[in-house]
Amino acid sequence: MDVSRNISAVLGPTVMAATGLETLNFHIWEGIHPTTVFLNGMILFIVGLVVARFHNIWTRDWRLIVTLFGWLLVIAGFLRMTFPDAPQATAGTGTFVMIGLLFLAGAVISWKAYLTKAMP
Repeated sequence: MDVSRNISAVLGPTVMAATGLETLNFHIWEGIHPTTVFLNGMILFIVGLVVARFHNIWTRDWRLIVTLFGWLLVIAGFLRMTFPDAPQATAGTGTFVMIGLLFLAGAVISWKAYLTKAMP
């Protein structure tokens, strides 16, 4: 459980900050250079591997969110490195719903990491 809380204490606020600030600065992804996309993918891939390596816990509780984040980051990073020239997501309802869901998931794991006692 300590591993879950420690990873959540870092990952949760990071996801909340990234999704919130990406929403405010969505325009920066227009015309972005493929090198930047590749480097972004590398960072996502490495972070995802670290999370997946140290937190590969498949349970039916909040810890599953942490594991899924790890694997989602691995996949997203790999795709960004594989296809750096691919068009970036456009501002639309689907994009903002996905960003909102990621923000909410980050809030849940942050809450579990910082505001709950040592219960599952």
